Amino acid sequence: MDDVQLVRNEFEAWNSRNLDGWLAHYSDKSVFDVPGGVHLEGLDGAHMFWGGYQNGFPDNRVVERRLFGQNGQVLLEAVFEGTHTGPLPTPDGQMIEATGKPVRVPFCGLYLVENGVITGHTLYFDQLDMLTQLGLMS
Repeated sequence: MDDVQLVRNEFEAWNSRNLDGWLAHYSDKSVFDVPGGVHLEGLDGAHMFWGGYQNGFPDNRVVERRLFGQNGQVLLEAVFEGTHTGPLPTPDGQMIEATGKPVRVPFCGLYLVENGVITGHTLYFDQLDMLTQLGLMS
C-alpha cells in the first residue's frame, strides 16, 4: 500500500469510528502536534487525540478535499464536520461543555510515514473559527 492510500485508510477508519483500525495505522512512537501547543506521543497520545475529538463530536466526519504525497510525506486538506454534543478538552486541560452547535472546520494534516505506518501527524486549523462556530467567541 502506498503512503497516500495509508492516510486515506486512516481517516476512513476515523469516520467509521474504528479505534483499533485507526490506531493500527500509527507507530507506537508516533508524534502528534496540534494547534494550541498540544504535543502527544505514542499510541497513548494517539488515543488521547482520538478521545478528544470523537467524544466532543460523536457524529463527526472528515471530508477529503485533496490528498497527495511523496517520499514519506502526505498532505491532507479536508473539512472536519460534527456537532459538539460531548466534552471537548482544551490545550490547557480544561473541558468545554457541549454547546450542541455544529462545526465545519477546514484543516490540513501533514503525515510522516515510515515502513508503512504513520510516525508523525501535524494538524493545522483555525482555532478561532472553531470557537466562533461553537458560540464561545464572537
